[in-house]
Amino acid sequence: MPYRTILMHCNDARRIARLLAPAVRLAETFEAHLIGLSVVPPVVVISAGAPLGPPIIVDTHCELYRAENPAMRAAFEEAARGRGLIAEWREDEARGGSGVADVALDHARAADLVIVSQADPDWPASERLDVADRLAVESGRPVLIVPNSGIHERAGDKVLVAWNARREAARAVFDALPILQSASSVKVVWVNPQSEGERAQEVPAGDICATLARQGVKCEALAQVRPGAGVGETLLACAKDAGADLLVMGCYGHTRLREFVFGGASRHVLAHMSIPVLMSH
Repeated sequence: MPYRTILMHCNDARRIARLLAPAVRLAETFEAHLIGLSVVPPVVVISAGAPLGPPIIVDTHCELYRAENPAMRAAFEEAARGRGLIAEWREDEARGGSGVADVALDHARAADLVIVSQADPDWPASERLDVADRLAVESGRPVLIVPNSGIHERAGDKVLVAWNARREAARAVFDALPILQSASSVKVVWVNPQSEGERAQEVPAGDICATLARQGVKCEALAQVRPGAGVGETLLACAKDAGADLLVMGCYGHTRLREFVFGGASRHVLAHMSIPVLMSH
């Protein structure tokens, strides 16, 4: 089933061009309804100092964010203009104890595909406004995370798929099926298959490649044995060697004290990615 609704979360005018490059291309490819979403962060309330004094509402940050909305909307509408796209701009606000991620999740769960920026640790507002991690884990939708470097207009033409026969990998592969079917090259890699015990196969990734072939995907099964290197590091190296412009992988981790903690491979890829990554959980 092709993607018919694509949601692009816009939170930083500096990075919107990077988001628009793959978003517009994918919307054109699948004749999808493209939604640009901006969520204004909640106001900050602090004490006035006296125990019974009235609270002070500090909304300077919110106003600064609102001031970026016209520029982001203009860039979004300009990118869609003349392409025959149905493009919709949305603005929402976090309120009532919710954060930006909570509001973005409400919109994301009704989309076929979500596109979002990689977190920028050097951006002071990143903790409040960068939401790639929560969208990947909580939306129940495939999330295309766009790196903070380069313009990736061709993302999805040459694809590397990470496979290990686990649930998260299976979810990612089939969530990415529309992209895989339209790609010119798909390589499926299993890193250190011997470490997976009974899940290891005589031809690593052979079964999933056969299934994809029946769906019209021309793909190649690969194995990478690098016991001394981390899986995330190996995947990024394989993507570079293959000339891939998109990495598809499951999003791994576990819950600790009610918070999701990313596994080592997912965490490494999210921190060091140089091409877009489609993740599913």
